[in-house]
Amino acid sequence: MDFERGTETVLERVDTSRPMEAVDDTFEAIYRQRYRDVYRYILLMLRRTEDAEDVTAEAFQRAYAAWGSGHGPTGQPLPWLLLIARRLVIDRIRRRKLVAWIPLAALNPAHEPHDGDDTGRTDFWLWFDRFARDLPERQREVLILRYQRDLDDESIGEILGISTSGVRSLVARACAGLRSNPEIWR
Repeated sequence: MDFERGTETVLERVDTSRPMEAVDDTFEAIYRQRYRDVYRYILLMLRRTEDAEDVTAEAFQRAYAAWGSGHGPTGQPLPWLLLIARRLVIDRIRRRKLVAWIPLAALNPAHEPHDGDDTGRTDFWLWFDRFARDLPERQREVLILRYQRDLDDESIGEILGISTSGVRSLVARACAGLRSNPEIWR
């Protein structure tokens, strides 16, 4: 059944004869839709493609196990996946710091050859990466979640474990830190 609904000047045609499209909420669909988002987040946090690939695979493995046991996302899947990824990133960074004192310089050269893998980052994100190094890790992370992943304050707060006002405060401090960098004003 078709009918028209409208206001004084605008008419909109509404088709009620077709059923609503079913939302594909299988884990496979979520994996296909969100793999890139999770991978890019991890890559920005760890800055090494090999580590990002490993952590992304582990994040989806854990997410699949949670999904299978009935502990899937209660809301949107992206914040849930990024929370899993964040915990793995923190573990990876801690492990790096623990083994950093081991003299493995001969096994791990300081200047690794570039593998030619284009991560698809724009000039802005290259600029951001350069200046965000001076920020504390938590501030850098909140800027990535806000401006690259385009998440709202509630989702970011869920991932970082802070309130929405805490997210806004952290973003403001991070932006102020970026603005205070003297290299920007040259």
